[in-house]
Amino acid sequence: MTRIITLVFIATFLFLIGCDHINPEEEIPVYFTIEDIIVDEEYAQLTDAWVYVNEKLIGVYELPAHFPVLESGNANIRVVPGIKVNGIAVSRGPYPFYQPWEVEKNLVPGETLNLNPVTSFREGLNFQWVETFQFATTTLEAYDSTNTTIIKTDTISDAPSSTAGAIIVEPDSTFTLQSVEQYFLPSDRDVYLELSYKTDHYFEFAWHVQNLTDGSIREARIYQFNPTDGWEHIYIYLSNFIDDYNVLNHQFRFLFGGNNITDESKHVYLDNIRLIHY
Repeated sequence: MTRIITLVFIATFLFLIGCDHINPEEEIPVYFTIEDIIVDEEYAQLTDAWVYVNEKLIGVYELPAHFPVLESGNANIRVVPGIKVNGIAVSRGPYPFYQPWEVEKNLVPGETLNLNPVTSFREGLNFQWVETFQFATTTLEAYDSTNTTIIKTDTISDAPSSTAGAIIVEPDSTFTLQSVEQYFLPSDRDVYLELSYKTDHYFEFAWHVQNLTDGSIREARIYQFNPTDGWEHIYIYLSNFIDDYNVLNHQFRFLFGGNNITDESKHVYLDNIRLIHY
């Protein structure tokens, strides 16, 4: 009888040891909370936080975010602002022109750490084209025979800034606006065009690319905007399109256009247009 009890005790002990190996004690995480990433004095639409702890990528989190982190002790935390590239939910990436935000914290398992990242544009950027509709004249003009123009207005109560550009598209009419200037663009670095917009109608963003050797012009549609419920801000990645051209002998002119086949006037509002690269 004693022998049986001893064997049962040993078997139970070995089973418990085995359970510890199969189900080891779980680590207790620290929790991070990020409500938003504030852009210093600029309008933006940052959707994600790329979070690093001690130079290791912990994950990419849609904002607002609350998530566990299996790290403890003194740590360097870096948050990189993230965007929807070309406004596409499945195409997300860090925005290369915003500063990452860093902080040193002591991470205590079981506690929640509230992070409040703030960012701004990096130094050394080339803002080739900026249109904020703050001046008497604009950098957009009617293209060819199009009569529709863009006007500066300060009467839009929900605009991201004090003034915006307004395009009124009358029934059964079209509009095309082009940038006043043409631009040389680099092919060896990231190039984005970002802008704020609000619209109750479809319109397109395109460009004319002029070959300076033979004078020929190619037109390509880049993006179609859909009607919105309010103001949106989009980051359009141009580098993939620039790769189709020899940039040394091509200049790029940007266009916005649309066609109103309804019997009602339609409205397109633009603001904070920026063509950016290093």
